[in-house]
Amino acid sequence: MIIRDILAPDPGPFTLTGTRTYLLGDSAVLDPGPAIESHIDAIRDAMPRLTTILITHRHGDHAPAARPLKQATGARIVAPAGVEGEVDQIVAGGEIVEGLEVIATPGHTREHVCYLTSAGDLFTGDTILGEGSTAIFPPDGHMGDYIRSLQALRARNPKRIYPAHGPTRDDAVAWIDEYIEHRLQREQQVIDALAAGAHTIGEMRRRIYSDLDERLHGAAEVQISAHLIKLQEEGRVDARDNEYHLSPRA
Repeated sequence: MIIRDILAPDPGPFTLTGTRTYLLGDSAVLDPGPAIESHIDAIRDAMPRLTTILITHRHGDHAPAARPLKQATGARIVAPAGVEGEVDQIVAGGEIVEGLEVIATPGHTREHVCYLTSAGDLFTGDTILGEGSTAIFPPDGHMGDYIRSLQALRARNPKRIYPAHGPTRDDAVAWIDEYIEHRLQREQQVIDALAAGAHTIGEMRRRIYSDLDERLHGAAEVQISAHLIKLQEEGRVDARDNEYHLSPRA
């Protein structure tokens, strides 16, 4: 399968240089991206025989261009439940579509899926980026599900990662290992902060992210919150009166 991509003109702190829409062969696109007219025109020009539009999840930098592309070309939309628009096939994991295996990867969002080719090419959406780390925003995002999804992808032993944001990774397994290690290290930092007497999210953020730009404080606290939810579900942390404590049962 020939894999090309078109970069959407939507750079930003979460999209990095922009959203990468993948062109698969001569008939399928994956994550059509935002509904920006110039981006939609570029996809149509590059894919005159478009028949299938694949989507990883519902976010506005991934899915909205699907509807105008379908209206213009008649292509069918394949997406997980929760994606708005006229979806022709809903996938949840385990299906084979256009030669791609659909893998359920909840965590970034509850409905997120990835797509894997028989050659080991893994299209990860926002589950794994080409650089940096992805954001987990509860309650739609779930840290426990996210780490389990990373482990499930690691078990598939992919060769290359084609992320929605950032460069292609030819070190797929090593990069997934780094992603898992990063999350587990952050979890341990939360536990260590609790043990050191930081019992509010703000106190933990100041201890864990001591040199962070203040414009990112809110996002950092949400990530800490996601870890705390996971630790509470595992019975390792208790919450009371807006404070968190290591559980004596842990």
